[in-house]
Amino acid sequence: MGADSINVDRVAEQFELDKEFTWGSNVKLTGKSGAVHKFDLVVTSKKDENVKVAVLHGISDDLVSDIMKFNAISSDCGISLKALVIDKDLDDTEINLTHMYNIVTIDQRQGIRTKSDIFGVKEFDESLGGAMRKGNVYMVSGKTGVGKTTTATQFLVQGARMGERGAIILTDTRGAEYIANAKTFSFGFEEYYKEGTIEVIELSDKIRELKEDVLESLKTRSRYIDKLTGEINRIVVESNITRLVIDPLTPMIVENDDFVNQFIMALAVPHTYMLVTSPVMKSDVSMFGIEEYFVSGIIKLEMEDASSGIRKASIVKMRGGSFSPYPFFFKITTKGIVSSQTEKDSRAGSFFKKVEI
Repeated sequence: MGADSINVDRVAEQFELDKEFTWGSNVKLTGKSGAVHKFDLVVTSKKDENVKVAVLHGISDDLVSDIMKFNAISSDCGISLKALVIDKDLDDTEINLTHMYNIVTIDQRQGIRTKSDIFGVKEFDESLGGAMRKGNVYMVSGKTGVGKTTTATQFLVQGARMGERGAIILTDTRGAEYIANAKTFSFGFEEYYKEGTIEVIELSDKIRELKEDVLESLKTRSRYIDKLTGEINRIVVESNITRLVIDPLTPMIVENDDFVNQFIMALAVPHTYMLVTSPVMKSDVSMFGIEEYFVSGIIKLEMEDASSGIRKASIVKMRGGSFSPYPFFFKITTKGIVSSQTEKDSRAGSFFKKVEI
């Protein structure tokens, strides 16, 4: 396989390596078993040589066998980051195997993703300036009714459009109620939920029992955090989740600086966008007035004009990138989040209107 037959930049971009990487084609590596294995492509981070992405070029007629062998030799070589590069549609068996083995599929028929792929709204994503990165925890905050859950749902749907699997953990809403509300939008949630690209998970009573122990004694907090974040990590790995939402975060945490810091640090999952929501109470951007110090970024939602339904999104904080200080104004319609400026321009741009009797 020639190096030019796989777009290496696509692989590096998918795994957030930016331009800090090296690569080699037809790479031979010795596994723990002592066997020598050959990989179509291996991309290695310059920042940490232990971070390697093994790549399989999915061009054979027996792709099922190739995927199984590829997963086996990757495991033998201690490589957990795996990608399958294709230029054709996969069948159900092939898709199931990629999910089972946590193999990221990269379709070469699609172009390199742009920085406007977080929420799928051009003006909103451009204001973020590409600052949101996988492996970090971001917070969407605001009062009741400003659109936190809708924003989080659109975030998941946009990921599903690009082939990313997502999940939302509901902590104060029944799953059936959330699904019914999400289905009223026309942006595709129902389709992605039915096919399993987006999962909906409810918080069980078990967590409340664990949290009661923490409230009685902060000495138990490490056990609580390890159990809860360990379960979240298991869900991410087993379902190959790359976009995860917790809506809202508040019921999972305790009002204590050290606890919140430790919990949010443990929440960050490599190669996964983590988006949490929070109502506001003790500060302008969070429930306890603590959370904002430990997340990597904050998007604050506010109602700008209740009579017209116009809302405002302001980026309060965003580590590791350049973002716009100017707010984004939007409305929530059956299509989801829509730029209020785009809507205004589309109305103003027509010289004619249909006559209806």
